[in-house]
Amino acid sequence: MSDKLTDKSEGTKKRPSRADIAMLISLVVLSVIVFCIYRLLLNYYYFEFALIAYMVIGAGFVFAYIIYNRGFSRRGVTRDMLPAEWSEEKKDSFIESGARRLKRSRWMLVIILAFLFTFMMEIIELWFVPTVKGWFGL
Repeated sequence: MSDKLTDKSEGTKKRPSRADIAMLISLVVLSVIVFCIYRLLLNYYYFEFALIAYMVIGAGFVFAYIIYNRGFSRRGVTRDMLPAEWSEEKKDSFIESGARRLKRSRWMLVIILAFLFTFMMEIIELWFVPTVKGWFGL
């Protein structure tokens, strides 16, 4: 057995912080709200535009997340990878900036996941359920 496996089994589990729990609760609440609004919009005469609008909004948040985080180009960068002519302060600020951007943009992930949940439920309802019913002749 490797040392990594034995270290984790000794009870060094990290407890979720209050911020993580709050983020999880907000994810669940926002997912329910986004899904309920979507289902409500399907009952009106402009239901054809509901899925398109949700796709545009969801894609907008995905692109905004990627652009804000600069395409994740700063993720996993070490000091050795940066140019040698940079000062240590500039290297530190470069690495710190990437980590700070990822942390600040976590709220966008909650919105993105709420829209993805809605799309997943729509795919299950429109494609998976009829396919399974077709297997059994229902």
